[in-house]
Amino acid sequence: MVLDRKLTVKVVLIEVTSDYYRRNPLSQMARVLEPLAVEYIGGYLEQFKHDITLIHQLDLDNESLVARVVGMKPDFVGISCMTYSFPDAQTIARAIKKECPKATTVLGGYHTLGLSDCPDGFDFVVKGEGELPCREILDFLAGRRLSVSNIPGVVYYRDPSTEQSRPGRDINHDRQLPAFPWPMRLDRSRYFSMSMGENYLATMNMGENYPGTQLACVVVGRGCPYSCDFCCTPQLFHGRHVCRSIVDVVDEIVHLQAHLGVNTINIRDETFTPQTMVRKFCKELQDRRVRVQWRAFATVGSLDQETLQQMASAGCHMLFYGIEASDSETLRLRHKSFARHFDQIFVDIAHAQDAGIFVRAGFIVGHETDTEQAFERHLAFLKQVHPDELYISFLTPFPGTPLFDRAKERGDIIEDNLRHYDCEHPVLRVKIPPKELVRLRTELYAGFYGSNEWRQHLKKRVARNPREQATVDRFIHFAHEHLGLKEPFSAWNGS
Repeated sequence: MVLDRKLTVKVVLIEVTSDYYRRNPLSQMARVLEPLAVEYIGGYLEQFKHDITLIHQLDLDNESLVARVVGMKPDFVGISCMTYSFPDAQTIARAIKKECPKATTVLGGYHTLGLSDCPDGFDFVVKGEGELPCREILDFLAGRRLSVSNIPGVVYYRDPSTEQSRPGRDINHDRQLPAFPWPMRLDRSRYFSMSMGENYLATMNMGENYPGTQLACVVVGRGCPYSCDFCCTPQLFHGRHVCRSIVDVVDEIVHLQAHLGVNTINIRDETFTPQTMVRKFCKELQDRRVRVQWRAFATVGSLDQETLQQMASAGCHMLFYGIEASDSETLRLRHKSFARHFDQIFVDIAHAQDAGIFVRAGFIVGHETDTEQAFERHLAFLKQVHPDELYISFLTPFPGTPLFDRAKERGDIIEDNLRHYDCEHPVLRVKIPPKELVRLRTELYAGFYGSNEWRQHLKKRVARNPREQATVDRFIHFAHEHLGLKEPFSAWNGS
């Protein structure tokens, strides 16, 4: 498709939601993580006077989404997805192409890391940050650029004369990125959290605009300085971590408060670091008297006690620590930065909780080292750490990661259904059969949330701040309903 140079291009940008999360309307994954990638691309392209529409699929079925897009008669459709949502993304792209054959379709998102060509249904594959590649693709379609073969980040494209996939150009890791405009924003009412400290919901009816939580995601820096073997981000940024102006970040937060009624900020950096930047951010909030609650992702060993206390004073109410394993050997396998400082896990979580910050811990099961007996160690470890919340995922080899490459070489990948690459299904061959691993994860959840250690921890927490009891109670109800636990559990029963 070649566009008139003066034509305003009708652009539709879609974040696809997998079938698993569409069937779980209270999914933390879909509701807490608004689609910043398409929002940022939309905000960037909007300044070039293009007609931009953003769609986050959420609970919209594929057929309804396609009908909505086709009705817009788009010129350019960008689709972002993860590996587990790629089957749906391809189904959607093919259907749009069938009804709008002249529309250009572009695939982005982490799944592009593992691709070796341009998949059917798509004209271009963009790897990494999408703002500049999408603009340059639009320039090519409008005749303002002679070729797409040398656009950094357009790794594959479909030759219009032969319909064959052609290799493009990989990311230029040395390329200096401009200061992008703030992202376009989707309707706030569709984003909420059921985590402790954020679930101020009087109801769980999906149709309501929740009165207590108005959530927005904000990026302070792109990239990550770490190299976890299961994570996609290091494969895109190769250790780079570039931060925005802290003044600009706080300006955006103030704007979100004033114009969208946002009161809860989810900082979407892969890890909120370095510590000097974190302190500058907190000081800027405090100096400008910005009152907002915010959460972030933290790495064990990256934030000292003084910084955690400053964060709490500046409005930080929650941190997510990826602790991942219950022994240092497994942490070394995962290339975790704190593998040699295992005891720091206990120190950092205690310091965060002492500062009044809720801690949500991420833990992985299905490691190469896991046995049924190891789950006894996992439970003892988690009860000793006693985070306020726990998320347990299955080790998942996303295509393009070192973990995937090793597993494929060894023949350890036992699941070809990409929909199951969502950290909620075992897809690797380990020492424990898949069905048994699922059972053990459920028992680990029940053992942790039913433990005296967790109950006593929450009792002490609420005793220090009685206003937290309501949010703890609602989380307990939510967890019982959605973790598949057979018996109710309570923080207030038992010794």
